[in-house]
Amino acid sequence: MEDNVEKYNPEDDDFIIIGGGSDYKKPIPRWIWIAALVLVIAAAIFCVVFIVTHNNSTETPAITSEETAATDVWYDNADASIPSSIVVADTMVDSLHLKILTPYNVVPELCLGPVDTTDSDILLATLAADVRSDNGKIVGAFVLAGEPLSWGLSKRGYCAISEEGITLGVAENSPLFEQATEDGSSFFRQYPSVDNGKVVENKPKNASFRRALCVLNGKICVVACTDRVLMNDFSATLVKIGVTNAIFLVGGTEYGWYRNDDGTLSYLGKKPLKNNPNINFLVFRAQ
Repeated sequence: MEDNVEKYNPEDDDFIIIGGGSDYKKPIPRWIWIAALVLVIAAAIFCVVFIVTHNNSTETPAITSEETAATDVWYDNADASIPSSIVVADTMVDSLHLKILTPYNVVPELCLGPVDTTDSDILLATLAADVRSDNGKIVGAFVLAGEPLSWGLSKRGYCAISEEGITLGVAENSPLFEQATEDGSSFFRQYPSVDNGKVVENKPKNASFRRALCVLNGKICVVACTDRVLMNDFSATLVKIGVTNAIFLVGGTEYGWYRNDDGTLSYLGKKPLKNNPNINFLVFRAQ
């Protein structure tokens, strides 16, 4: 009898089910088991990804570029009662001598390279963004007439210059950087000084002659201290005279000047300019 029974020889890819009575059951091929396992793993991965993505969708995405929802006020210092000029006021606060330079009816510009002192339309010129001493590159984000020349958030203070006028503030990220690259305006960064009427602390501890770009009495102005002072003490002094927002400018004895009503120049500093193509100025030009 055994010679007439058809014997089953299992292949390598088959599973044999043993038991269950005398009825023979065809084994399940291995590829079906593998396919099922793959589907289970894929379904598990999909569930994990969906849960993680869903949970993160309610969180604010990390800001990796100059993007924020901050609003800025633009200043043009327009006053029809006076000509284009720099109004100078001297005052003293806590034994510190301050010179307040307020430009009226001017066009602000960000310039690269030395400024022509013989150009009678330029009423005020002061160094803007810092330049590194080791490689001569501009420190922080910098856009000149729509062209980005430098990137970075090493300094939280910012200034933007456009057809609307000039604005400044303190923020790690500002949409004005991207806006400048799109509409051909300018943008630079500096150390923050005053933010919404409060002092912004800075680490540098050396005393020096300080300059700052400020908002005072609703006008843009440059305030220079003719006494050596610490950065944080200078910022506190700015708050005392009513400055609401301010960023530092390159100070010390570095080059800078303003034009008097008679056309002569008064200097904020006379230190010779370095032979560096990245030297840059904030300029106020007569309309």
